[in-house]
Amino acid sequence: MSRPVPKPVTKPSARRDRRAQQRDVRRDRPTARRSQRRPARPAWQSPVVLTTVGALLIGLVIIVAAGGLKFGNSGPAQIEQPPTVYTGLTVSGSSVGSATAPVVMQVYEDFQCPACESFITNELPSLLRDYVGPGTLRIEANDLDIIDRGGTESLDLAVGAECAAQQNLYWPYHDVVYWNQGTEDTGYYTPALIDRFATTAGLNMTTFDACVGSPATLQKTVKDRTTAATAAGITSTPTLVVNGQTMVGVQDYSTLSALITQLAAQASGAPASGAPTSGPTASPAAS
Repeated sequence: MSRPVPKPVTKPSARRDRRAQQRDVRRDRPTARRSQRRPARPAWQSPVVLTTVGALLIGLVIIVAAGGLKFGNSGPAQIEQPPTVYTGLTVSGSSVGSATAPVVMQVYEDFQCPACESFITNELPSLLRDYVGPGTLRIEANDLDIIDRGGTESLDLAVGAECAAQQNLYWPYHDVVYWNQGTEDTGYYTPALIDRFATTAGLNMTTFDACVGSPATLQKTVKDRTTAATAAGITSTPTLVVNGQTMVGVQDYSTLSALITQLAAQASGAPASGAPTSGPTASPAAS
């Protein structure tokens, strides 16, 4: 019995036929090729997402470095020492100036108030030099709790001021706070930062910490003062009451100077030089 003769395999005779044969072979192996593919990346690992996140992080670092964000527990790296000088002036608690001064300026302020900071850092030194030192003016500070909205930062700073007054260092503490003022109601004024203010002002810290550690009575003092001021129509800071005349907001120094000169002249019976012809108007620079 004869066996069938296998059909010979013919090689492609042309280059085109060989390419066609290779394509047929590749089509026969699709599963093997797919099995070698890498698994798909999660969406969060896509280049677009990673680039966007990186840009946001860099932007945040730049903002923080530039001071655009102020975190509550940081405070300034270094406390600025105020240049205001009280040497030779009569200081008693939260007042500065002679008890017999013909002009009394009551200053109603909130330690978080930016307009108050402007008044204290720009105009107070000139008032001390030109009018308090010569005995014409006495300044009485009244710290209020107006700005607090859910927090207690204005209240805590005012309690600290009451404790500083007990050591007769109210004004150094007062000025340190204003010269290092932060943003309102952001948690900037932590107990640790208030302690740094007190240290810079030269307070005995053992006495100070004991005082602010039991603040109930002093908190009531600040709250009662705020209530009384509000009842009298004082609802923004700074408000200045100069011998009974009310001035709201930061006034131009020439306006203050003219009013003090006028009132001092009235008290002594002498004619006033450069006195204003009408009462001062409210300034928009108030908080």
